[in-house]
Formats: sequence, C-alpha cells, structure tokens
Amino acid sequence: MSRYDVYGALGSPYSMKVRAAMRAKRLVHTWTGMTAEDRQSVMPNVRAPVIPVIRKPDGQWTNDSTPFLLSLEGEGRDLLPPSPVARFACLLLEDMADEWFMKAMFHYRWAYEDDAEWCANWLMFDSLPNAGQDSVEAAASTIRERQISRMALVGCTPQTGPLIEASWKRICSELETLATSPTRFLFGDRISLADLGFYGQLKVMSVDPTPMLWLRKETPYLYRWLDHADDASGIDGDWAEGIAPIVENLLRIAGDTYLPFLKANADALEGGLDTFSLEIEGRPYEQGVFKYQAKCLQSLRSDWSDLSADDQDALSSMIGPGSRILMAGS
Repeated sequence: MSRYDVYGALGSPYSMKVRAAMRAKRLVHTWTGMTAEDRQSVMPNVRAPVIPVIRKPDGQWTNDSTPFLLSLEGEGRDLLPPSPVARFACLLLEDMADEWFMKAMFHYRWAYEDDAEWCANWLMFDSLPNAGQDSVEAAASTIRERQISRMALVGCTPQTGPLIEASWKRICSELETLATSPTRFLFGDRISLADLGFYGQLKVMSVDPTPMLWLRKETPYLYRWLDHADDASGIDGDWAEGIAPIVENLLRIAGDTYLPFLKANADALEGGLDTFSLEIEGRPYEQGVFKYQAKCLQSLRSDWSDLSADDQDALSSMIGPGSRILMAGS
C-alpha cells in the first residue's frame, strides 16, 4: 500500500484539518467519512477513541492530528515555513486553533438549542446513513445529551460563554483581514499548518447555524476563504519574508489568552487539582484540567528553547508579556 487512508467525520474539525492538509501536501490518500459500522473495525487500531484515524502506507495507525502532520514534514509539500521565527509562530498559532479556538466550536454547537438539535441530527445522519429519520433522530438525542453534559468539563458554561464568543470573534476579525490581504495565507502564498488549524474549526462552524450566520455577515471573505483552504493542492506560492502584521496580531492574542490558559492548566495539574480558573481578557474562565494541554505547553517550551536568543527576542516583542510562559520553569 502506497497511500494514506484517512477515516474521519465531516463534523470533526480535526478531520477537516487533516483532509485539507493531505490535499495541500499532494499526498496520495483516501478519505472515508466513518459510519457507525466503520468505527467497529477502525477504532480498535488506536488507543484513544478520537478522530481522525489514519492508516499509514506501512500499515501503522495513528490518530493525533498535529503530531501526525508534523511527522510528514519533508514528505510532499511542507506546511511549516522555513525560518525559525515563522516556524515557531506557525506552531503556536496552530496549537491555539486546536486547543483554544475550538472552544467556540463546542460552545456554539451545544449551548444554543437550535444548533444542538441541528448538529446532533447532522452528525448522526453521517454516522447512520441508511438508518432512516426516526433512528437518526433517536441517536441524535443521545449524543446531544452526552455532549451537553461535557460542556463544563471543557470550559463551556453560561459564565464562560461571553469570553469564548468574544475571543472567537476577535480572532475571526483578524482572519478576515488575512482573507483580503496581499497574501493568500498567514505566512505567504503557501498554506501552513496554522492556516489549516483555523480552517478545521471554522469549516465545521461554517455550517452550524449560529456561527454560520455571524461569519457570513461579519466576515464574508473569511467565510469564502475556507473554500480556498479546503483544497490548496493547486495553489502554488512562496513563503513570505518576515512576519505579516496579521500574524503579529494573532501572536499577541496568543500571549494574552492562550498561553495564560495553558499555564493555569499546567499549574493546576502539578498541584493535584481537578479544575482551574483564571481571568482572560478581563473575563472569568474555569474548566477541568487536561493532561493533553499540559503536553501542548511542554512541546511549545521545548520548541522555544531550541530558538536562538535573537529569535526569542523577536518573538517576545510580538507575543508580549505572555511569552515569559514559554520559558521552562516559569
């Protein structure tokens, strides 16, 4: 076998990210939107029950989207810009998209009644394509209740909702500037891992009722940009020299928002706590601790330590005071 087989779901932002990445890299692959029947044969091949699941050409299986895509650098077209400063900026922004920006996807999908009904029905239709409307909607009711019950664990509550929505809209407004900028993507005219991170979340939100309406009204060119990012296999271009203002603005948001979030989670884990709370952008935030997000901070700190002092200084000037969190032991 000389191809990658990607098993995912149209409602999964990480599935959308990986599918678009495989297209952008021009790697031979298949895409399967998994049904409930497919899951029975695919999911036992991986330890964590998360998607997408990828079968590699050597027959090995994996399902953590970012480590998988990083392992493909050097195969097909690269998704990381070559300069150390741009590379780190790309990694940080992609991480923010995966672990912070995604909270808006979960919030909008399950906090609003119309969205919760629509999205649950849609997800179950994909999973049970031949089951008939009654069976689909019965299964949808179950998954809707399960997901709503998890909202507090991942930080999506009535108290945190205003912060999550405001932060999401702040980032989307910056990305709207990108969509109408002289370059097609964050780091030039080549799509990057960071672009794909934001794309994955926004792709599924672009059909969820409440965020779809906001995106189409407030960020119409970003909404259309999603179709460009969906398949960039035919888009040729070069990496930009230097860091664009839009990237600087997003890095400052990461410094204000995402890095303090990661540090609070890591500190709580180290202290043996089950939850953590902090103030972000002047608003309260609380959620349960996650070991995976502590690994994210550890990985970012490792990448930071590999940078030269000059590169760290350049990035610190863009990230702001939050950059101190990237120093080991901070």
